[in-house]
Amino acid sequence: PTYPGMLAAARATGLRPVPVPMDADGVRPELLADAFRATGARVLVTQPLFQNPTGATLAPDRRPEILAIARAAGAFVIEDDFARRLVHDDAGPLPAPLAADDPDGVVVHVCSLTKVTSPSLRVGALAARGPVLERLRAIQVVDSFFVPRPLQEAALELVGSPSWGRHLAAVAAELRHRRTTMAAALSGELPELALPHLPAGGGSLWLRLPGGGAGTGTDEPAVVSAALRASVAIAPGRPYFCAEPPAGHVRLSFAAVSGAAEIAEGVRRLRTAFDGLLGS
Repeated sequence: PTYPGMLAAARATGLRPVPVPMDADGVRPELLADAFRATGARVLVTQPLFQNPTGATLAPDRRPEILAIARAAGAFVIEDDFARRLVHDDAGPLPAPLAADDPDGVVVHVCSLTKVTSPSLRVGALAARGPVLERLRAIQVVDSFFVPRPLQEAALELVGSPSWGRHLAAVAAELRHRRTTMAAALSGELPELALPHLPAGGGSLWLRLPGGGAGTGTDEPAVVSAALRASVAIAPGRPYFCAEPPAGHVRLSFAAVSGAAEIAEGVRRLRTAFDGLLGS
């Protein structure tokens, strides 16, 4: 599973997304190599840190292997480093971006200020080496021409402020608290929902539904509809897959809620929604 917006962007440009299986340690290198050989693909899009939606982080021993496989295939690696500033304060030291270990210009690194600041602060950064950098610069000039000066100034004032570090620390503590609150509430109220991985960054949990097949009472559309009737918004897992999902999933966000009390109430309502499904 991966970010639906990336899948939509790829399809809009005529590309065909091909899934590569992953586990708790990120993309599986041997299956990535198989995918390159089978498809002739020339781009790997990956989120090696707190992957959306699973929250997994690419294991240290896989990092050089992933880059070597892409290099051998003549492919670029687009590193979507969207969650680096959404780290939780119990995560420990973060790995460097993949781009830091890439002297050959294989990696195109993308990051943003938006997630950790405001949805209205649409400021991102793209870093690359070699000829691809000039190609991307030319495309950016045609596509958006320039970033408006007031937006640039606001971003610079924000990250240059003495309070920037305090803001990042406060976000890290609050996200960890909300994640822990939601995981504990789900464990107590909805133990039938499997949480394969407790993330150390990001703003959501990725849960596997029991059974998951249509007609079981726990298929995705039924669960999402029941949640909405209980005034709880959750995301179905199907849009995160570009191939047939192995099971039913839902994604629960804790980033936009008002706090721990709202998380607890939301999970309580989900329990009621599930009870209604199972009793129907």
